[in-house]
Amino acid sequence: MVEEIFQTDPISALGLPPPVCIGQTSSVGEALAAVQEHGVGYVLIVDDLGRPVGLMSEREVLMKIVARDVKYAENVDVYMTHHPETLTLKEPIALAIQLMNEGGERNIPIVDDSGQAVAVLRTLDIIHFLAEAFPAQVMNLPPRPHQLIPEPEGA
Repeated sequence: MVEEIFQTDPISALGLPPPVCIGQTSSVGEALAAVQEHGVGYVLIVDDLGRPVGLMSEREVLMKIVARDVKYAENVDVYMTHHPETLTLKEPIALAIQLMNEGGERNIPIVDDSGQAVAVLRTLDIIHFLAEAFPAQVMNLPPRPHQLIPEPEGA
């Protein structure tokens, strides 16, 4: 049952909001302001046609900008993840989960048939989907006090 939902339900079933985008000539300061204003943990960098060319997440901000001598007027191009892997709204949720799991992606730009950004799928969106699709199973999961997390969650 669980596998069937992921294999058959397209990403469009998640009802993702429009992405938070800035242009590729934007500054680091503009990227930080967009993340702060919208509170989504990422900003998608798009070209003049609205196609994704990069992505800056909280992780990039923490790892590449915080506690470094970065000028906020510098171009965001220096600090973003270039050419992020994209998916379409038609592709199954299972493919997105696989990409997140195998590639370590936390934010995946979702594009339409012309390549324009229409959303960004976040790990949190998958968690919300699971909680809504399987509320009893999620709420009744036993605690695992000795569970080891391979990578700390957060930014």
